[in-house]
Amino acid sequence: MPTPVFVLLIAVVAPYGLQLGLAAVGFFRVRNAAAPPCPSEWPAVSVVVPARNEEGDIDACLDSLRACDYPEDKLEIIVVDDFSTDRTVEQVRRRQPAGMPAEEGPVRLIQMATEQPENGKHKPAAVATGVESAQGDVILTTDADCTVPPTWIRSMVRRCTPETPFVAGPVAYEHNDLFLPRLQALELMGLIGYGAGTLGVGVPTFCNSANVAYRREAIDALNAAPNGAAQDELLLQHVAYNTERDVTFNPDPEALIMTAPAASFTSYLAQQARWAHMGLRYPFSIPKMMVVGLWAAHVALFLACAAALALPTWREPTLLVFLGKMGADALLAVPPAKHFGQRGLLRSAVPTEFLLLIAVPLIGIIGTFGPLEWKGRELE
Repeated sequence: MPTPVFVLLIAVVAPYGLQLGLAAVGFFRVRNAAAPPCPSEWPAVSVVVPARNEEGDIDACLDSLRACDYPEDKLEIIVVDDFSTDRTVEQVRRRQPAGMPAEEGPVRLIQMATEQPENGKHKPAAVATGVESAQGDVILTTDADCTVPPTWIRSMVRRCTPETPFVAGPVAYEHNDLFLPRLQALELMGLIGYGAGTLGVGVPTFCNSANVAYRREAIDALNAAPNGAAQDELLLQHVAYNTERDVTFNPDPEALIMTAPAASFTSYLAQQARWAHMGLRYPFSIPKMMVVGLWAAHVALFLACAAALALPTWREPTLLVFLGKMGADALLAVPPAKHFGQRGLLRSAVPTEFLLLIAVPLIGIIGTFGPLEWKGRELE
């Protein structure tokens, strides 16, 4: 490998390692941070669950929410039906006591079809509709294909204080020890560690919208935060960079939410592209540059590996850089995997590295330039 090319490769990949090293330090900070004391009086809470064609998962989600250990008189669950074409609405309605309107009862149902004339504004509109209807002082959001532990609400609410009105929480995949799901589960642990870690060093980037809590006074920031598919992480960034309030990550294993990974490699790419497509649209330069840097490192290493297949002199330096990247990834992924009881995923580290090497460059291109759909609707 020519020396200038090797220097260029190092120059692109080294900042990646630095980012992950800083994020690893940040994860240790948030993991070891003391939780605030339980409030003397628990606040009213609204859990908002956007749902589109989730007939196979909505029952398990609602069962887990109803099983949460939180005062019933201070908890409301709001399901926002986002133009479902299956039996999602019927399954929510049958939970209501006989004769009780859908807008009342232990699980309130709001249908987007009554709020807007056409099916086109996607999940953020459904979440915003539920938030507008919510009566709680603290808003929690999760997805209809997720299940929560009984301790979830108390754990998130405990950390969602007036001084820290936005809390991001952990999410993990149910992999059933299958090959591709395991790789996705380990990658997600790395993403959770990165999001928590960047928050821990004061440069928040993103969070997972399946596990978020914010106080009512932060809702006003929704109007200031730019519109987009990743509204929760944009709100996170807005509160962190544009207000005097703090944001935090909840490292409690008792707040870990479980969900299912993508069923195939194609659906995995589509899912990841949807997540990535907001990266270049971030309104704040620091998280935008950080996310672009992550993508650029994978592209540079992919191109070097492709060249090394044909050029023997490229193999040793490329392998050296690749091993360095693996070390940085392990530095970030191992602590959250152990902390959240996912230690067994670590034996899939090597195939996960090859998955990322191939997938991340594609994800960035598709997310930036390709047409994207979410449950039958094109994303802008």
